[in-house]
Amino acid sequence: MSKVKVRVGIVGAGPIGGLGRRPHSHAAGYRRCADADLVAVADINPRRLQQFGDEWEIAPEHRYSTAVDMYEKAGLDVVSVTTHNLYHHQPVIEAAEAGIKVIMVEKPLAISVAWGREMVAACERSGSRLITEHTRRFLPHYRRLKRMLDDGAVGQIKTIKYEGCRPLLHNGTHTVDYAFYFTAAEPQLVSGYLNTENVVDPGGAGLIACSDGVVIMIDCIAERREHLGYTAIAGAAGRVHFCERRGVWEYGPLVEADEGYGARYNFQPIPDMPAEFRLDDYFYAAARESVDCLLEDRESVSTGRDGLKTLEVITAIHISHKIGAQVRLPLAPGLDELEIRSTGK
Repeated sequence: MSKVKVRVGIVGAGPIGGLGRRPHSHAAGYRRCADADLVAVADINPRRLQQFGDEWEIAPEHRYSTAVDMYEKAGLDVVSVTTHNLYHHQPVIEAAEAGIKVIMVEKPLAISVAWGREMVAACERSGSRLITEHTRRFLPHYRRLKRMLDDGAVGQIKTIKYEGCRPLLHNGTHTVDYAFYFTAAEPQLVSGYLNTENVVDPGGAGLIACSDGVVIMIDCIAERREHLGYTAIAGAAGRVHFCERRGVWEYGPLVEADEGYGARYNFQPIPDMPAEFRLDDYFYAAARESVDCLLEDRESVSTGRDGLKTLEVITAIHISHKIGAQVRLPLAPGLDELEIRSTGK
């Protein structure tokens, strides 16, 4: 007798959800999970809903015009919310109220900290597992780096520096998030700067002073479209450097030396790193995490609170730029209502 599969639904029949039978999408990721069954989709656009349903062979009776209707009738275990950035909050809150066990929401978590807090609170009230789709946390490369750092490869982490693509919320959210994946330090003070792009979600930079003396520096200023990023993690006993797009993953323990200041970094490639990234692997890893959180009855490595922390830091960068001063976290009431209406451009 075959095992009952995890029942999955998607809210938002756009490209990230899988429209066009896109191979790098949530739908494609779930279809690669042998123990999951993509059975339902919801979208307010009837043409898109029909196309998506036909492409992913979803039964006509499980194509819904509202998320609430899908939650009530489809018998779902897991849902992915892949709506436009502006509209993540409502389907998540409704899914929690409907008792959906695992809810994966595309990044960024929300467009305001206030909305993000409501999403997290709704899931905690219902017992739903909320997962923020910050894909790096699910990938083997980053899990390997985290194990190294947790095992003390660089000693106590002092700084994490990143230089890469903009816009700050839509793309930089990954960067801010994985900085906090690598350290348990809590953000306390934020200084921020935004570039001169005439858009609501521009590139920007931030210096984040954290607990335990950790400082995180984010540079997403340059007006580029290529998602090329460089990261350096420095500790008391060594450094890790990596560039995902170029396949650079290197570790340098601090060793004694006769030259210079009596010490140097002995850089070498980190062993056992996968040779390349495929874009569809990001979405498969995210889908796999959703299904495993249900089957293993555990919290995700990328919780709703993790996504909220990232959103709060990026919002603080915007506020700091506007007021010309440092911003203390957590954000005070009123400041948490600032909306960064990211369109993904």
